[in-house]
Amino acid sequence: MNNRLYKRLAFSAVEGMDKLFDLSRFHPGHRRLRSLITGIEPRLAPGAAAYTRDRLSHLFTAIALDPHQDARDFTFRDADFDVLAKTAPSLLGQAIFREMRILERYPQLYLAFEQAKALQAWNYWNENGIATPFNGFLPKGEIGVNPAFPGDEVAVWRAQACEQGLLHPVEQLDVTFVPRLADLGMTAMRRDATGKAAGHPIVAVSGVRASC
Repeated sequence: MNNRLYKRLAFSAVEGMDKLFDLSRFHPGHRRLRSLITGIEPRLAPGAAAYTRDRLSHLFTAIALDPHQDARDFTFRDADFDVLAKTAPSLLGQAIFREMRILERYPQLYLAFEQAKALQAWNYWNENGIATPFNGFLPKGEIGVNPAFPGDEVAVWRAQACEQGLLHPVEQLDVTFVPRLADLGMTAMRRDATGKAAGHPIVAVSGVRASC
């Protein structure tokens, strides 16, 4: 839950990140990133590059590959669609999902797919009695309440942060949870003027379209 330090890092590295937290915009150079880490915690800076390389390699392997696939017996080099569909289904699915964000033919396709996946997650929470869904593989500091969980067992408070960065409850809010998914038209989902998901501009690279 304590993500204060790395959000401070992101806010310092990218102008406006505190207003719109979008990791697709996070691309500081190595020297700049090391300088920022030094300013936050000097002892972390010397080993930051090696730790990040090893940690990202581990996370990528754990998330992309099928749980039954031994990472030592597989390489992504020259892997075709059929191989990836079997060996790294999560990676392939994420690639298709990201491509939908910039697909001009069907501006609403990404949002419809997003809603369908949200319904799958919703059903999973309810079938397994999960009251507080969270992002389990990457600690982003985000946690929520399943709206279908009995409302009389949940209280919502407004809190303030003290000088130590700790949260202290100030006022209990009169909130009633509605046990249903919000319609996309009522959410803050980022969309451009055409209704297409925003946040991933298109650039041309050697005649090939790619997302930044």
